[in-house]
Amino acid sequence: MKKTKKTTRKKKKTSSSSKYKYLIIILSTLILILSGTLITLLLQNKKIETRITKQESTIKNLQSKITNLEKELKKKPKKEIVIMPVSSEARDYEEALKKHPIKKEEPIKKTITTKNSPKLVIIIDDVAFKHQVNLIKQIPYKITPSFFPPTTRHPNTQKYSKLFTHYMVHVPMEAINFNKPEKNTLMVGDSFESIYKKIHHIKQIFPNAKFINNHTGSKFTSDYNSMYYLFMALKKNNLGFVDSKTTPKSKASKVEKSIKIPFYSRNIFLDNIEDPNYIRNQLIKAIKIAKKRGFAIAIGHPHKITLITLKNSKDLLNQVKVVYIDEL
Repeated sequence: MKKTKKTTRKKKKTSSSSKYKYLIIILSTLILILSGTLITLLLQNKKIETRITKQESTIKNLQSKITNLEKELKKKPKKEIVIMPVSSEARDYEEALKKHPIKKEEPIKKTITTKNSPKLVIIIDDVAFKHQVNLIKQIPYKITPSFFPPTTRHPNTQKYSKLFTHYMVHVPMEAINFNKPEKNTLMVGDSFESIYKKIHHIKQIFPNAKFINNHTGSKFTSDYNSMYYLFMALKKNNLGFVDSKTTPKSKASKVEKSIKIPFYSRNIFLDNIEDPNYIRNQLIKAIKIAKKRGFAIAIGHPHKITLITLKNSKDLLNQVKVVYIDEL
């Protein structure tokens, strides 16, 4: 009986010690896991701290660059803001002025004394598309559209011209500096035969046209021989010429003394700046010229703001008689 009791006690001791062993293993494992987690968190914190340090350094560098740039800007003189003309003819004229600067514009001489109302011709250049035609049609005055000859970019100008009783043709001519020349531009050095062929074709497809004017053309119109050939071709096709005056060195008036054709020169560009107040001020200038010399010629472009401003300028245009170019 005594032996049995001893065995039981031994078993109890063994089972309780194994429990402690398991607990120790579990706790040790938990400690390892927690230690690993702690180490991971500490490493992540170090990475975050490193990133923060790098970002702080980058921010400081950027702030330093901004400070340096601000210092440089203060050193440099402020550039004057120049509003460049938007129309192709006005841009061409600006380029021509760089090459041939003029000290003074020629004064407007009084050329006509008449009791009749002074006359104003308003030409809209660069007409090429239906929406432009629609806007021109809404203006309650005699506006003379000047159509581009048809090309693949604007193929329907011949068709649109038939919607008007009076119109012109806007013939592309070589400029001193222009990046987007139209197809079949008249060039300095073209032979008379070449120029005649192009003008004759224009007369055939625009049979009711009585005048052409130049699209750009600062280089072409300042070349005497080129203009002489052009006037000869125009005379043979019963066409007149309106000089868009894209250069102060235009030879048109000199050539006209030798070859007599209907000939006029532009007085005012209406929309070098696309702003209704600017356009109205240009109209006022054109009206003053008309009142002084009997007539004036103003050229605009088919910008929406230009055409709407003309439509709404009854208070100004009632001071003159607005006529087509071939009614002068």
